[in-house]
Amino acid sequence: MIETFLVNPFFAIILIAISSSLLGVFVLWKKLSYFGDALSHSILLGLVLGAIGELNQISAIIFFACVFAFLVRLISQNRYFSKDVIVMILSYFCVATSVILNDLWLKNFSFTSYIFGDVLTVGNIDICALAAITLVTIFYVIFAFKKLLLINTNQDLAQIEGIKIELWNLSFLILLSVAIALSARIVGVFLMTALLILPAAIARIFSSTAKQMMLLSPIVATVIAALSFKAATIYDLTISSAIVVIFSLIFIGSLGAKKMISK
Repeated sequence: MIETFLVNPFFAIILIAISSSLLGVFVLWKKLSYFGDALSHSILLGLVLGAIGELNQISAIIFFACVFAFLVRLISQNRYFSKDVIVMILSYFCVATSVILNDLWLKNFSFTSYIFGDVLTVGNIDICALAAITLVTIFYVIFAFKKLLLINTNQDLAQIEGIKIELWNLSFLILLSVAIALSARIVGVFLMTALLILPAAIARIFSSTAKQMMLLSPIVATVIAALSFKAATIYDLTISSAIVVIFSLIFIGSLGAKKMISK
């Protein structure tokens, strides 16, 4: 049984695990792991700007995340630098600017809670927002799975099939940005990145097809997140850190087991 005050945090972790694990499959296919990590750090600037302007926190970070995605897409269309270089530069700029703005205007903005998360403060509004983005993600994956898979494997064939490559790539970046913005504010930057990458990576080890990977990833995420959450509450551990450690150990163990089986 879960204590009453832990019900909302538990549902928050599960909802984030489902949405991020589904998006994480596309992230691995598109080799965008750096984008998810950079965006998680960059939303600190959105949070600081929202605090300075006394704006609604959720609205501020969603707006900033979408702006970040548009900027990445726009600036990446150059012949001098790859997308990962552009993303890293924008990420460092956002983090550094957030610190400077805090020094100039806020003075006491707590970055620690957003880096490590504070899932115990999750409220009903947060749960509703996470449930909404999870449902949107599920429907998006159902509708866009074949299109994004074809774009990732063969863009020329996708273009021949009449798929609007730029539109679908941009829509994915926006959805990923909104999901990360909503989730990282609750579970922290570190856990968000882990939930985005590790479930999909573990699913990849045991999947022989793209569809299997897509189906297995949220199952892996949900089961491990739930067990990790329970272990953290039993042994009085920091929830986000416990989840990251357990996911990482299972990933390493899965790689070792797969290697032994394949011999």
